[in-house]
Amino acid sequence: MLDGLRGLAIGLVVWYHAWLVSGQGIAALNFVAEAGFLGVDLFFFISGFCIFYPYARAQRDGRPGPTTRRFFTRRAVKILPSYLLALAVFAGVYHARFASPTEAAVQIASHLTFLHTLSPLTFGAISGPLWTIGVEVQFYLLFPLLMPFFRKSPLWTYAVLVALSETYRLIVGGAGLGSSFLFINQLPAYLDVFGSGMLAAFLLVTLERPATTRARRLCTLGSLAAFALAMAGLAEVATISRGADVNAAYDWVNAVRVIVGPLCVGLALLTTFALPRWRSILATPAVVFLSVISYNLYLWNLEIAVWYRQAGCSPLLTFVLGIVTAILLSTAITYAVERPLLEADLAAVWDGWRTQLRGRFPVPRKSSPERRTAT
Repeated sequence: MLDGLRGLAIGLVVWYHAWLVSGQGIAALNFVAEAGFLGVDLFFFISGFCIFYPYARAQRDGRPGPTTRRFFTRRAVKILPSYLLALAVFAGVYHARFASPTEAAVQIASHLTFLHTLSPLTFGAISGPLWTIGVEVQFYLLFPLLMPFFRKSPLWTYAVLVALSETYRLIVGGAGLGSSFLFINQLPAYLDVFGSGMLAAFLLVTLERPATTRARRLCTLGSLAAFALAMAGLAEVATISRGADVNAAYDWVNAVRVIVGPLCVGLALLTTFALPRWRSILATPAVVFLSVISYNLYLWNLEIAVWYRQAGCSPLLTFVLGIVTAILLSTAITYAVERPLLEADLAAVWDGWRTQLRGRFPVPRKSSPERRTAT
């Protein structure tokens, strides 16, 4: 079911970027495109779910979870190759944006260390969407510290994350910075969204599936209600943006983001427990395919649309060709680079190499004081 939600999330973001660059849209559904940047919240929720799910299952089954080394290896294999490829291309194409070699070095170094989100000088400087990868990796570094607490006391740990995020958002709003895209999109603002994904993973492996058709029907109704509430939120963001400006919409999002996490939890669980027909609608092959290529599609779709517009294409052609080309390129990168590396399971390969090296070159053990005395 998470594949369907991930497909919807990338659909929102791609639609938003295509609309943003071309101005094209579908009149009755323009509010979805105008607020599509909120698909990022859904991505962060899904990320929290996916990285904690193996630990939740291991805890339920009474076995150890993945090691920290394996966690970081898998995350690096998933994130780095596609990210470094996109970063190299964008830095080369936009090299004229750098005022000097020193600035270029600073920009590239900040993106390589995933610290580019922390300064207005580097946030979005090479390519706008890359800020989310910085936030993502920063949470990865925090995850091994949070994970033991979440396994022991998931509800309390989640409550702490909510308190931290909401405190940060209140401080930002109180300081008049709620309309700042930079400040509302720092890691502290998303801790509870990531935590909501972790909580959903815990609940999914803990709760029993509904045994009756009536219960599944109720879950289906709940899922539909959650989707309706999400659509109402998108409509409100679009209305605010049209009536004032996008900065006012950011301020509103900062004020209500506390409900995003619980909404995503309800959406994910209720949909998972819903009737098969409703689940199949949300997980059609096209949506699942978008989920598979979602990471590379996210990295490339905005810049491709911009390049078509800069080449003099009409708004409609920019909209269509931008989306089609991004899908084709993302498919190629996903199946030529990302998936082969993930399927190779480099973490297991590395463990095998270490075992072989230890067998050939054993590390001598330090003798204990008792052994030295005896000799």
